[in-house]
Amino acid sequence: MRIDMPRQARRRVSLTSLIDVIFLLLLFFMLSSTFTRFNSVELSAPGSGGGSAARPDVFATVDAEGLSINGERIPDPDVGRVMVEALLQSGATSALLVPREGATAQNLVSALEMMRAGGRLKVVLAR
Repeated sequence: MRIDMPRQARRRVSLTSLIDVIFLLLLFFMLSSTFTRFNSVELSAPGSGGGSAARPDVFATVDAEGLSINGERIPDPDVGRVMVEALLQSGATSALLVPREGATAQNLVSALEMMRAGGRLKVVLAR
């Protein structure tokens, strides 16, 4: 006589705990890793250089209309780069950048990038 044993139905494996563990690991590694900052602009406040309070060679202002260098309005970034290069050729080493009312953050960052293009001009941001 043959006795058939009742087959036990296989229980499904619950993936809930596995998903929780993976989520916690992902969260841990995301929070503990360091992120690099791309295209960061370093700012230095006036007087933080430790040097004497000498008059800057270049005076630039940024407002809602754009950038002015030594009182001359810069209509185009290419013109500004040429002007900064000409000032560097004439011996300029430092610049003071003053944001005026209505200046946007993008205008300020664009002006800083343009003035630091060669890396030879030390730009100080005033309040």
